[in-house]
Amino acid sequence: MLPLWTEMFQMVFIRNTIFTTYRTIGDNFTLSAALARTDLWLYQSDLMFDFPKPMMPNMVSIAGHMAEDVKPLSEEMEKFVQSSGDDGVVLVTFGSMIAAMPADIADMLAAAFARLPQKVVWRYAGTPPPSLGSNTKTMEWVPQNDLLAHPKTKAFVSHCGYNGVAEAMYHGVPLVGMPLFFDQYGNVARVVARGMAVSLDIHSVTSKEVYQAITSVISDPGYKEKADQISTHLRDQPQSPMERAVWWIEHVIKHGGLPHLRSRAIELPFYQYYLLDVIALIVAVISAILFSCWKCFSSACRVCKRGQSDIKLKTN
Repeated sequence: MLPLWTEMFQMVFIRNTIFTTYRTIGDNFTLSAALARTDLWLYQSDLMFDFPKPMMPNMVSIAGHMAEDVKPLSEEMEKFVQSSGDDGVVLVTFGSMIAAMPADIADMLAAAFARLPQKVVWRYAGTPPPSLGSNTKTMEWVPQNDLLAHPKTKAFVSHCGYNGVAEAMYHGVPLVGMPLFFDQYGNVARVVARGMAVSLDIHSVTSKEVYQAITSVISDPGYKEKADQISTHLRDQPQSPMERAVWWIEHVIKHGGLPHLRSRAIELPFYQYYLLDVIALIVAVISAILFSCWKCFSSACRVCKRGQSDIKLKTN
């Protein structure tokens, strides 16, 4: 467990250090102000990945831009991939931040991979686990995008970082997700909802469950069909993601900015932005109505009591 959380804390520390160091740009211009006045946002997202949500006109999706530039595999790697025959290859990587993992988890995964008929390419820089099979090739770095684009690749075992998920969707490769932290849990939930992945808890899963999950996404044609459908949608666009990004950047430069596409929310006082003035008005109106009702009710009660007192006096 310790190496995974150590990596996580290191990333949080680096991100906070960058923010603390560069949060002020100049004397009176903060990072928040710079972000608020940004003319163009290039989002690594897409409606095939995210669920529908409102977006501003200056938010442009460029999901899949990194998956376009596919290079041929090295001669050694191509030979290993081709040696898989009809069974194909399973790619395994837990991102650039996690090169190794606790010995018990690594051995559990190695035992699961050893049972597969497929060849396995695993980005793993630690000591080879005792259960590592002859079908598994460990490497300190793997050409992830190039392997996902290869027709022999049958499944992708991943921590489900955004880049890996985007590349798998673009190339139509089913996923076995084992999220570790941050946005990865949300990423795997989205691809599971799309029908192209299954999710496992790496901290409690067994070797048998990993083997069954990989076998399932490979043998069940439904996962591949969904992945291919998503890939088709991502590719069927009037512009490639990179062409779209370049066009918008040049458009901003050509016109000296696009202030008409920015939200005016940043210019509102905080009490208007959070609708505090509207809330205050509503509370005042409701309070006035309740107070009036209470006064009317109190007056009615006093009248009733006075009437009852008069009746008793007359009776006496």
